[in-house]
Parts: sequence; structure tokens; C-alpha cells
Amino acid sequence: MILETLSLAVISLVVLFILTKMMGYRQITQLSMYDYIIGITIGSIASEMVVLEDFNDIARPLTGMIVYTLFTITLSLLSRSFLTLRHFIEGNPIMLYQNDQIQCQNLAKAKIDVNELLMQLRIQGYFDLTQIEEVILETNGNISVFPKSQYRPTIVDDLSIKPQRETPLVSLVINGQLLKDQLKYIEKDEKWLKSILKAQGFHEYQELILVLCDKDDNITAYAKN
Repeated sequence: MILETLSLAVISLVVLFILTKMMGYRQITQLSMYDYIIGITIGSIASEMVVLEDFNDIARPLTGMIVYTLFTITLSLLSRSFLTLRHFIEGNPIMLYQNDQIQCQNLAKAKIDVNELLMQLRIQGYFDLTQIEEVILETNGNISVFPKSQYRPTIVDDLSIKPQRETPLVSLVINGQLLKDQLKYIEKDEKWLKSILKAQGFHEYQELILVLCDKDDNITAYAKN
């Protein structure tokens, strides 16, 4: 039975890989398409394991899960070592729009029609194709848009100004609990914090869900609803 399970797992892995490549990149977002399918498959096997009528049958789904997991780990290690194999497994970015031309053949290859392309561009805030230099479909299913130079967002360097360095806010109270280490980090004591909170109308930490402190020691307190 174990040999049968191993054989079925290997066959299903190959079939899943082929079907995933055929479906194209648009079926996924952050994960690689093969990892996405493997995750669903392993979860499905795990759910079947839970409802087994006979505990003695646990070896079959367990073996299948182990095979899927080991195969995925091995494939990941090999793809890191061999660039050609990684390109075969993960695919390559696909140019969908370039030089004011929609790449129809690449759209068909990516299983994306023009309406879907325009929708994805609108989601990213681009409503005019003439403002775009290139559109690339990444291997993780996301679309990258490179606007023409005259339409790209303004950055600080364009304005010839020197902004002040931003520092992250420090959390002093979370869910009514005082974070003493954070208070020590900004070189303040609890008496200082309580006096500021009292001035803002708060007398107990339990009244607050969050208290933040900026680089100028300004305190922003958020009360629990």
C-alpha cells in the first residue's frame, strides 16, 4: 500500500506541475504558482486525514503529505543551485506592453485578455496607456508598471530639498499594558508618561489600547472603544 501511495503521489505531483504551468501566472499572487497548488493539496490531504474512519489508515495520507513536502523542499533546493531549473520551475517575467505596443502573443501566453490588463493597470492608478513605458507580468503573478519619465511620481530628489530623517514611533502602551523597556529606550520614566496622559484625560493604562511617542517626545494616545 505504501508503494502504491508513493507512486500515486509522484504521478499527481507531475500532473499538478503540468496543470499549474498550463493555468498560467494569473492564478496566484504572492506565492509561486507551484507552491500555491502544493499548499492547497497538502491542506486537502490533511483534512482527509482528520475524517479517517479507521486510524490504521493514517499511513496512506501521511505518506502522501510527506512525499509532497519532501518533493517541494528538494525542488526548492535544486532551483537555488541551478538557474536553468529555477527558470523552468518558476518561469520568466513576461512583457505585456512595451514601446506603445500591446504584446498580444505574450498576453495569450499569460492567459490574460486586454480587459483584464486594463483593469490591473487601473487598480495601480494608470488609466492612460500612453503614459506607460512597460508593463511586465512577474513570475509571482503581480504586474509591474514602469511609467514614462514625464509621468512617474515625483520624488524628493526632484524637488532639490533635504528632508529630515524619519524615525519610527515608539509604542509605550499596548492593550493597557505599559512597555517599560520601551520607556527606558526613550530615556523617560513612568512619572513623565503619566503626567502627559493625565493632561490628555487618561488616568489608567487600562483605558488605552495604544500609546505612541515620536522623536520629539510627543505622545499620541488611543482610547479603547
